[in-house]
Amino acid sequence: MALPHILKHVYTNGTDEVIRRGKKTHALGFVELVEFDKLTGNIVFRVKDDTYSSFYKVYIQKYSDPKQISLRCTCPYNLGDICKHEVASLFQLQELLDKGQLGDEEVYYDQRHTVVKLRNFDLRSLRSLCSSESFNDAEKFLQKKKVKIISAKDETVKANVVLPDKDYIVVIRKNDERNFDTSCEYEDTEFPLCLPKVMVFMQLMKQHGAEYFDTIRNRDVEKNKLLEAYGYSLADDLKGKFEFVFKDGKPFCVYWMLK
Repeated sequence: MALPHILKHVYTNGTDEVIRRGKKTHALGFVELVEFDKLTGNIVFRVKDDTYSSFYKVYIQKYSDPKQISLRCTCPYNLGDICKHEVASLFQLQELLDKGQLGDEEVYYDQRHTVVKLRNFDLRSLRSLCSSESFNDAEKFLQKKKVKIISAKDETVKANVVLPDKDYIVVIRKNDERNFDTSCEYEDTEFPLCLPKVMVFMQLMKQHGAEYFDTIRNRDVEKNKLLEAYGYSLADDLKGKFEFVFKDGKPFCVYWMLK
């Protein structure tokens, strides 16, 4: 039997070592489907590195066409045509195709970890990622009650949502790719965002606006780099010498000359 064109792409473009490590990453279950567009033939996987416990995104375009299939990984590998994360993703893609899970069947979401892309941090974008029932129930809930925010720092929000059946802990973290890693034990396999997650997102949007996650970002590393130019750091007494201002979400340092 002829080798499927997806696996043929692996063996044609990957080195023996890259293929071996990609197979290992796939076998360990480190590949997760996060986006799928059947119409365009584009698919995105999130892959955990088997060595450094980092996460990378692998973008596969036009996977159904052996002549036009293309891949891109966010990792820094540049020693060959494809990296181990792309190999692992291609093996995962072939497995999904063999099981018929990319046909007319729906994608099932595990709310313990879903990655969502909010191009604009607003209610319209939020509505597209959940059921209309969840969106409406969240609005009704927030008219009378509030979600309890347990912590909010380093672009991560942890909240407690009290529903009639039980309490749910929701964690939302803005990742390095500026998407959101979300976690909750609530059952909803049809949409990326379940009811408790929608409640937390909606409350943050309404109370704090579109730039909220930028306001709770740890900027110490960026600030220290700016201060280095003047021979200072955040550990020094900066009162009366420096002031930080933000423009387009980035910090800028203003130096006040002492008289």
